[in-house]
Amino acid sequence: MALKLDPQCQAAVDLAKRALPEGTDLDVSVLLSSLYYRGDLKQKYPSLEKYLSEPVICRPTVPEKVALAPELRPLFQNFADLGKTVSAEELFQALLNCEAGRQALIKLGVTDLSLLGPTSGATATLSAWRSSAARLSAIQALSSYGRMLTQTEPPHGRVVERENVIRALVRTLSRFKRRNVILIGAPGTGKSAMIYEMARRMYRLDTSLPSRLRDMDIFELSPAFLRSGASMVGQYDERVKSLLQVLQTHPKIILFVDEIHSLFHSGLYERGPFTDANEAFKGALSRGEITCIGCTTPAEYRHAIEPDRALERRFGIIRLEPPSRDTTLAILKARKARMEEFYAPLAIPDEILQRTIELSDDYLVSRCQPDKSIQLLDEACAYCATAETVTAVVGEEALRQALEDIIGHGLVGADELTESNIFRRLQKNIVGQDEALREISRAFVAGLGEWSKRSGPRGVFLFGGPTGVGKTETALLLARILGGGDHENLVRVDCNTLHGSSHDGGPTLNRLLGVPPGYIGYARGQGGLLSRVRDLPESIVLFDEFEKAGPVVGRLLLQIIDHGKVEDVDGNTLDFRRAYIVFTTNAGCSYDHRQMGFRKPGAESVETPSLDLELLKRELRVLGLGEEFFGRITHFIAFKGLDRSAIGTIIEKQLKSLREVSETKGLRLSWSGDVVSHLAGEWQPRFGVRFATTILRHRIGEQLDLAEAQGELKGLKEIRLEVMKLQKRKNELALAGFAERRTEGGKLIISLA
Repeated sequence: MALKLDPQCQAAVDLAKRALPEGTDLDVSVLLSSLYYRGDLKQKYPSLEKYLSEPVICRPTVPEKVALAPELRPLFQNFADLGKTVSAEELFQALLNCEAGRQALIKLGVTDLSLLGPTSGATATLSAWRSSAARLSAIQALSSYGRMLTQTEPPHGRVVERENVIRALVRTLSRFKRRNVILIGAPGTGKSAMIYEMARRMYRLDTSLPSRLRDMDIFELSPAFLRSGASMVGQYDERVKSLLQVLQTHPKIILFVDEIHSLFHSGLYERGPFTDANEAFKGALSRGEITCIGCTTPAEYRHAIEPDRALERRFGIIRLEPPSRDTTLAILKARKARMEEFYAPLAIPDEILQRTIELSDDYLVSRCQPDKSIQLLDEACAYCATAETVTAVVGEEALRQALEDIIGHGLVGADELTESNIFRRLQKNIVGQDEALREISRAFVAGLGEWSKRSGPRGVFLFGGPTGVGKTETALLLARILGGGDHENLVRVDCNTLHGSSHDGGPTLNRLLGVPPGYIGYARGQGGLLSRVRDLPESIVLFDEFEKAGPVVGRLLLQIIDHGKVEDVDGNTLDFRRAYIVFTTNAGCSYDHRQMGFRKPGAESVETPSLDLELLKRELRVLGLGEEFFGRITHFIAFKGLDRSAIGTIIEKQLKSLREVSETKGLRLSWSGDVVSHLAGEWQPRFGVRFATTILRHRIGEQLDLAEAQGELKGLKEIRLEVMKLQKRKNELALAGFAERRTEGGKLIISLA
């Protein structure tokens, strides 16, 4: 494998080659001098300047091939095996830490080994282990299983505001017995970064570490490397045995396993072809023959490690909570210089760092800091760097564009989320409900504000009213508004699918939060209907036809409304604090000579369906929902029954939509002035808008489908709708609900009965 060098390191190596006389090998002293002067390391090691003279060029060009001195070959081979790009500082540090580099400096007159340390004050007393052949042999033996983090300086920058975690890690690793530790935290909280920071300090021989830890290495194991290509169980056992033998022979090597749950699976739940081999790991841990650090999430720890009590006792636990906003801001500020250097000449203002945290907290609620802020800022910088128009500074627009790419849909601009704008968009599609829509628009926009501190959802709405008046459609429109217009941010629960009783709400909870482990239907990571809020935290959570749900739903919703959070069966937190909860119901509605629910004493039958809120509450109380539920609903929205004028407007809108479809087929659709009033006259108030849609489908849609299927539209340019004249109706009762069509003068005429 070829050695990969970054441009600065390559320039230093080329300088060393040009400084070699013909026929000489590239040795440590020449390479150290070239790296020192061409790698910009003077400021870091100022005391070495009087010992390392600048190389003198004796060749006009860089020779194609130069032989390596024998002492450099293992070092270069180790770097090549890692497959990473090596920087000038990494190669310089590796030379300082090897025996050959130490001897070369001694020959140059260096007597005080503390001169090898960086100016930060870290000691650089080289141990026998770091410069030993045994260490190089161990690195080579382990190379097929992962990488030695302390072989070169880890590329990750210094960890900020996490010294308490580092101290806890140092204490555990310094114990006399049971030096094994697992870092538990949600994805993105920086578990792996803690280990890389520990490795960086070990590599630099940092005085913040006890002397015993400074003289150790951290080896990162990839469990996939152990299993990869192991076609038989015996092969895997042999690899495990070989790995343990190296670690037991060299106790100065600490084993690090990221996602450690993938290595240790609890025998309580499952046994497979790798379980017996993993038992060898547990035995080595219990006997103190190896030291192990692992990282995992709370859910994976509970699933794969905690049930095995013997394994659990062998590890100390360090829990990482997501950092606060202030801590996250400090982390971003620490990374800012490196990002600006990478994206130069792009500048990142300090106020953008704060805005990055705010947007990531608002829209990426299912993920954790600081990872989500780091990714969002990186994405925004990449957006600016690749934009067609050159951008000098990262701004709000870049952040929002990056966020849209991450969440997969557009964001709604602040200018679009005004009360008047929301009302116009709803009114465009919902007819005859202006009063309800105004109230919804006002409450919807108010929920976006942060003036009133709240722990629950942005709003809890109950849409009550007769069937087919636009309740569900209004919720869908609000979900589309939240999705930026081209995407529905909707978590829908059809309550007629929720089955259960007041005594056993298990089936209902299983539908909402997922089937518990061990039960039929459990699928890890699948969750229930409400688990979609993890992907759509800013959404409309719609409980459609809520009166058909069992009382257990209401009890679950009390927790969601109060606290805004609930856990699913896999332990994932479902966060509803940026969502709106909408219930729709037909309860408490009076229809033409009929009534759904309880009849109010003395109430008269009405022609237009209507809603009585007291009747609605009375019916829901019978379902097991008490005052504690009604008291948590922020807005009761009453949808009125539709009259014929509203239905006429709806029919006319649907005819216009049909005209647009006809134009795509090269046909012109027209209708006589009495068509709309005639179809509206056929409508029955108790059935709502759906019945008007059914009338159009049966009387017009079917005729057009038949004409197209039978080729009657070929050569025609126009479709004309008209009302059938009375003298043509031989049997009006038989013709009711039907239509006739005929071709006349190059147009298709549909006569509506």
